[in-house]
Amino acid sequence: MRAPDTISLYDQFARGWRGFALIALIGLVSSQFGAGRIPVIDTDEARFAQATRQMVETGDYTEIRLQDEARNKKPIGVHWLQAASVQLLEPFSGRRNAVWPYRLPSALGIVLAAMATLWGGAALIGQRPAFFGAGLFAAGMLAGFQGMLATTDALLLGFTTAALAALARLRAPPEADARFGPRAVSLVFWTALGCGVMIKGPVTPLVVGLTLLALAGWERRAAWMKPLLWWPGPALALLIVLPWTIAIWLRTDGQFFHDMLFLDIAPKLLGGHEGHFALPGFHTFLLPFLIFPATYALPAAARIIWDGVRAPRGDEAHAGVRFLLAWAVPTLIFFELAPTKLPHYALPVYPAIALLCGAGLAAMHGRRWRSTHPAGLVLFAVSGLVIVTLMAASATFMPGDGAADFRRAVSTALIGLGIVGAAFTGLIMLHRPVARAAVLVMCALALSFSLRERLLPEARSLFVSNEATAALTRARLTPRDDRPLWVVGYSEPSLIFLTRTSIRLAEPAEASAQAQTGDAMIVEGRLLQTMASELAVRGLIFASAEPPVRGFTLGRGERVALFVGEISEAAALSEAADAPPQSP
Repeated sequence: MRAPDTISLYDQFARGWRGFALIALIGLVSSQFGAGRIPVIDTDEARFAQATRQMVETGDYTEIRLQDEARNKKPIGVHWLQAASVQLLEPFSGRRNAVWPYRLPSALGIVLAAMATLWGGAALIGQRPAFFGAGLFAAGMLAGFQGMLATTDALLLGFTTAALAALARLRAPPEADARFGPRAVSLVFWTALGCGVMIKGPVTPLVVGLTLLALAGWERRAAWMKPLLWWPGPALALLIVLPWTIAIWLRTDGQFFHDMLFLDIAPKLLGGHEGHFALPGFHTFLLPFLIFPATYALPAAARIIWDGVRAPRGDEAHAGVRFLLAWAVPTLIFFELAPTKLPHYALPVYPAIALLCGAGLAAMHGRRWRSTHPAGLVLFAVSGLVIVTLMAASATFMPGDGAADFRRAVSTALIGLGIVGAAFTGLIMLHRPVARAAVLVMCALALSFSLRERLLPEARSLFVSNEATAALTRARLTPRDDRPLWVVGYSEPSLIFLTRTSIRLAEPAEASAQAQTGDAMIVEGRLLQTMASELAVRGLIFASAEPPVRGFTLGRGERVALFVGEISEAAALSEAADAPPQSP
């Protein structure tokens, strides 16, 4: 794609290291909104954080265990990075159940993905469109949210995008960047591929393989891939992957890989994992909302795609578009056809789509496209209204009655509408791509700040474990070595992370048979009567010490009421109640 004839100050800025620094800053800021304020979220984030915490506590950095029994069926790379972050920042956090150090590696994953998007995109579509696309991606709603969570997805995205950006550099003409020779780029590719395997097994090789197969089939040439066969590259990837692979194989007699394949990966692909079934089209339907603010440029990206598809196979002017389509389309189809679907599964294709949006945004200024701007405004407005509606709904989970919920929802909606409305006006009045890109990025950052820094931390009803831990603290019933904590009817990993690894999650029969006088206990309301009957057989009683903690559990998807108290002898409690009051 032809660069502007005159080099403006903006182009000079975007072409240098300052452009990478700005894109990294956008990604870091977007990922850090709420990272220090939102409590640990069920279920995936709490599982990853708790597994890392137990790794640090036990000093076992080879195998991951959840509490004392169930092995985690995931590669270990994310836990190593989280453990390093926790130990490095422990003097600042002060405790190992502060979640923000566990989240920092994910933020760095988004920073890596954003910088790789700019690096690879510059070779495919030019520096200016790539800068637009990388900025839109870094500020994206889903990318920023995943960068805040202590899970694998942001890190996986970072290494996958780096591998594909290296392929883009190999595919580009040699004069695209003389600073990076083919062998150096090959080493970057294999390093990113090996790290991606350590983060989430076969996902990075899957996306890379689908991209290479689609591109080779479309263009019917693969000579540019030869530098990938230079032997130090594959050897470096094996050096990254093999040591831990051999160690965990010997330690578990191969059981770890059996569990990962048949209990984790295969169920996801066959639709039997966690019950998250959805029809094909799920990811495509959510794309305009999750890739926001790049939503505005999707119609322009569609025009770019149409031109690229119609161009002759050997047309080098559209080679970058072909590469981005080979990156995005096969992987998106794969995840659409997989029965198990969660919104973040398709995240590896978002950098490619954002680059296409950046190319469309840059091309709108110089072409007579009558429909792309109005269509983009409509998509932007609809997606923005949906996001504002979700923000208003989250405000209803703050403490208070129905009238307070209504007032907070209305005020939140007005603030969100003001942000989207200001951006909508800016897109109408401003015509330069640079100005429109700045408006879009600022709009997304403002919405993310409002949602994750202001609203969600105060939506206490969504974080039941955090409220239950606060109730334990007020009642002076936090678990310690000489006083265990029994939890009956509530098994969210966030409660383990916020208290102690050694707390006892039990069924009513087990808890009533083993609990002793003075033990702390949390009982879910639907099992309160059953627990009372079981304890009465032993002459014990559960004495609630706090009003019940009520809220909506994100892991279970239902409302719960948790009663916090301790175990007492029924006779002693009855005598204390019947004793006459003493005079002062």
